[in-house]
Amino acid sequence: MAIPQRFSLITLGVADVEVATAFYRRLGWREAPSSVAGEVAFFATPGGVLALWETAELAKDAALPTMHANAPGFRAVALAINLASPEEVDDAVGDWVLAGGSISKAAAATEWGGYSGYVADPDGNLWELAHNPSWPLDERGLPVLRGA
Repeated sequence: MAIPQRFSLITLGVADVEVATAFYRRLGWREAPSSVAGEVAFFATPGGVLALWETAELAKDAALPTMHANAPGFRAVALAINLASPEEVDDAVGDWVLAGGSISKAAAATEWGGYSGYVADPDGNLWELAHNPSWPLDERGLPVLRGA
C-alpha cells in the first residue's frame, strides 16, 4: 500500500470553538493565523496540526450522526504528550488544571516503568501526560523509538 505512515492533522470535536481555543491558549499554545475565529482553530505542533472544530460540524463533515446526550464519556481515543521527567508530568498536570482542564487519572508510576496521568480538556477530550524512560525525546520533544 502507498499510504504514508504519518498523520497530518488531528481534529477534536468541541462544543464551542472559542471556549476550547481559549483553553489551549491558556496552556501556552499558539494558535495559527489560518484559524477562523469562532469556526475552527489550528495549533501547529512538532508532530502535526491540532484542530478544534464544533462536534456537530465534524460529524456532518464525516457523514455521521452527532453523538447523543447519553453517549459514553470515553471515546476510545487519547492523545499523548511525552515529557522528560516525572516532575515535568506533575507540572504539566498542574498547569492543565489551572488552565481549566480536569484530571481523569492522577499521575503515578506505571507497571511499564514510566510515570503517567490522564487529563481532559473542557470538552472531555482525553490526553495522557507521560514520562517514558525508554523513549528519549528528540530536539522537537518527540519520542525516539528503538529500531524505528
